[in-house]
Amino acid sequence: MVGGSREKSFPWLLVGCLCVLAAAPASAFDEAAADRVLLHAQQKLRATATNSAIPTTQYPKATTNGPWRTVANTARIDWVQGFFPGQLWFMYDHVKDPFWRSRADAWTRNLELQKEHPDIRQITHDLGFKFMTSFGHAYRLTGDDYYRQVMITAAGSLARRYNPTVGVIDCCDWNDSVWQVPMVTDTMMDLELLFWGARNGGNPAWNDMALSHALKTLTDMVRADGGTFHVVDYNTSGGIRSRGTFQGYSDSSTWSRGQAWAIYGFTMAYRYTRDTRMLQGAVRTAEYYLARLPADSIPNWDFNAPADQQQKDSSAAAIVASALQELSLYVSDPAVAQRYRNAALAMLDSLSSPAYLTPATSASPGLLLHGTAFYKTAIKPSGEDIDKTLIYGDYYFVEAVLRFKRLTPGSWFSSISFSGSVRNLGAGNTGIQVVEFDVTPFSNTVDGVVGYADSSTIVTGYGSLPMTIRMNPAGFFDVRRGDTFAALVSLPYQANTTYHVRMRTDLNAKVYSVWVTPPGGSEVLLADRFVFRTGAPAIDDLGKVSLRSVRFDYDFRVSNHTVRPEGAPPPVEWFSTTDFSRSVHDLGTGNTGIREVVFDVTPARRPIDAVVGYADSSVTVTGYSVLAMTIRMNPEGFFDVRRGGAFAALTSLPYLANTTYRVRMRTDLNAKVYSVWITPPGGNEVLLADSFAFRTGAPLTDDLGKVSLRSIAADGDFKVAGHSVRSVMSITSAGLGDPDLPAPEALGTAVSEEESLGGCAAAPGSALAMAGVLLVLLGAGRRSRRQS
Repeated sequence: MVGGSREKSFPWLLVGCLCVLAAAPASAFDEAAADRVLLHAQQKLRATATNSAIPTTQYPKATTNGPWRTVANTARIDWVQGFFPGQLWFMYDHVKDPFWRSRADAWTRNLELQKEHPDIRQITHDLGFKFMTSFGHAYRLTGDDYYRQVMITAAGSLARRYNPTVGVIDCCDWNDSVWQVPMVTDTMMDLELLFWGARNGGNPAWNDMALSHALKTLTDMVRADGGTFHVVDYNTSGGIRSRGTFQGYSDSSTWSRGQAWAIYGFTMAYRYTRDTRMLQGAVRTAEYYLARLPADSIPNWDFNAPADQQQKDSSAAAIVASALQELSLYVSDPAVAQRYRNAALAMLDSLSSPAYLTPATSASPGLLLHGTAFYKTAIKPSGEDIDKTLIYGDYYFVEAVLRFKRLTPGSWFSSISFSGSVRNLGAGNTGIQVVEFDVTPFSNTVDGVVGYADSSTIVTGYGSLPMTIRMNPAGFFDVRRGDTFAALVSLPYQANTTYHVRMRTDLNAKVYSVWVTPPGGSEVLLADRFVFRTGAPAIDDLGKVSLRSVRFDYDFRVSNHTVRPEGAPPPVEWFSTTDFSRSVHDLGTGNTGIREVVFDVTPARRPIDAVVGYADSSVTVTGYSVLAMTIRMNPEGFFDVRRGGAFAALTSLPYLANTTYRVRMRTDLNAKVYSVWITPPGGNEVLLADSFAFRTGAPLTDDLGKVSLRSIAADGDFKVAGHSVRSVMSITSAGLGDPDLPAPEALGTAVSEEESLGGCAAAPGSALAMAGVLLVLLGAGRRSRRQS
């Protein structure tokens, strides 16, 4: 789209400073804000979609406070035509009103003429922008093969722009007097059409073309500091002629929307390829971007332009707010993942504020204010679309809000790549096992499976999965039985609706049964002792689960997945309440001396302000003050523990929404001290509290008699499962594990199953977090002299 005493007081003074600097404020962007934005979007988009002055052959591009400036469906070198129908498809996806589908379809079909052209100069590198945003959503939401066929043709046209000598998509021909084989950051977004097409009936070589281009972008366009050039021009032999900009301030500067395209593009490329170089590119460019944001999280149009040439670009913020939510699902460090998600929510918080969101009563037909295509540059002194509402900014803003509502941390999402679809369940699930989970399809024609395999199996296709539960293309659940699919009852599924699934499998007899519970309904027997898939590999354990969708990634979501031996009772679940009297569960009167408590805790959202607290069996729990021991999920989004008169934590450990953490607490009811360890999913046990004193002023506590699950904002803000209390002989040294406690595809044709600290939490991953660790080390030798 080119166009104390000193020794005693210093550490605590430093702690105070770090708290001020590092404690991230809770984001105001939440479900209510998301729903408000989406309602606003419906109102604005409906007005445009019913405006007789905008026929379905014209496509909105930009506006200030008046009518849209539009471009025609015949404008081949322009790049924005897919974004308006894309938003209409978003609205259909969100509310399922036929109005949105009919309007979206009309503007989508009128773009078909751009899918091919005999003259290569009339084929733009921006076909990905045009077709993935329009035809892509149409195919995802309807399953109509017409849309897929158009996309495959368009992908073939884009592939014609690939230069095999250089290994990149040649972006354009209109500047041939200056450039020979130019590559721009924008094209990273267009690669999705090739990645997707190679997996949905197109030429498998398209995947290699797209990956080659992405790798050249990483090596030649991304600077050592993570910033980006906008343009790299090659000669016909593949040598670099120049690196610079067209839409940025200068050849050495970083254009913020170009940086946004890189963050989003590398993240998308990793989704399709699982190539770690793509993930590294996404992280490097994201870190550069985040380190240079102003207080409101909305960048200026160029990170290096002088102060007198700055102008906000809300479109860059919208793109990155969407990309970071996806990137947060891929990084392995939970603290980094949470930092990315928090950054995205801060961007959405600003974008949804009156400073950037158009008023509902304004004449503006769009959503976001203060977008800038690019400011006044040497190449184009007038700039382009400065301080405007931009259709692409609106598109990625709506996408980011919808992602906020769907990409729940801690859940699993489907993938069109078999390698990316697999989750490990362990090697101990033998004999007769019971599996339970919640599944949410995001369209009415998903064509997706939840399949199971042995821990030793490498899942490369459907044939690797002896047990498979499917949401079929016709819109119904069914189950694999031998060499075909079947169902005892015809049970349809609906988009954006959550169903509870229960599966009982006998790994010795090689049969399984499946029940599905629709929302508000009764459990339905779908499969009764169906035999395992014919020809599947041998299976002795329930070791892997695959969430595979045929057409698109993230086509469905699985949450709350559990596996347990038959006969083992499901873990008892307790939910938090805002009322102290209802928050209490009795543990009995015999839990004296040294006791160890183990449980799983799952916050429903982040941040919350909620505690798991313990009191004596004789105490009536009426408030926090009677809870001698308290583990908290604090309003800043971190775990901490009550120590005497305040909350503290030895380590800055964030929590994520809908993510389950194993908590272990060891308490000495005689010495009135307790220690707490927390294990994040897939991580190691973290010591959070080491012999912390009981709460100052709490009632005498001689037994572990009651537990309170109290949340401030809403009932059900978190749940506790599998809570147990046991006696132990002595408290181990801080930080040592307990010896008695166990440590917790092929490309081408798309093939469906049918076809085959003190309450202070330093910013995770930052220098401040490291300083917090140093403070812990500084104070370790003085712990006995501190007041509790």
